[in-house]
Amino acid sequence: MSDHRPVSIEVHHEIEQFLYREARMLDGERLREWLDTVVDPGIHYQMVMSQERFRKDKSPAEAREVMAYDDDYAALDMRVRQFETGIQTMLDPPQRMRRFFTNVEAYHHEKEGQYRVLSYGITTRFRRLYEHEQTIFGRDDVLRRGDDGKLRLLSRLIDLDERVVRNKNLLFFL
Repeated sequence: MSDHRPVSIEVHHEIEQFLYREARMLDGERLREWLDTVVDPGIHYQMVMSQERFRKDKSPAEAREVMAYDDDYAALDMRVRQFETGIQTMLDPPQRMRRFFTNVEAYHHEKEGQYRVLSYGITTRFRRLYEHEQTIFGRDDVLRRGDDGKLRLLSRLIDLDERVVRNKNLLFFL
């Protein structure tokens, strides 16, 4: 949770630059660098898809959610190592990706040195001659300032807007 106090304009700018640098790393398939320099060892990385329900359906929100990812650092490291093997057939020839972020809000977290960052994103992926996919999502991140003064991603909850994923695979990070 956050205490709803917006961060200063300087910290907001630093957070936006962090998000843009992270996107450029991921777009450039610099996954090991991303894991080593952006991701905190205490990471909790989740991607959720929610079932569509009528408004009158009062079942709890948790009952409507399916986790596509629910990873810690070891799981992310394993996924990065799989990419590094070069044997992911869906990634050869290489896919071209672009990640865009907007509506960035940043607040002080209840824990000192941490920030809650809300944003919207769209990712485009081009593969082979005619394959083009878009993924639209919202993110709820917690960033932590390390002892070295640099920001690290401590938690990420990705909420996919699509209720049925039409992508051929989810072999990428958001």
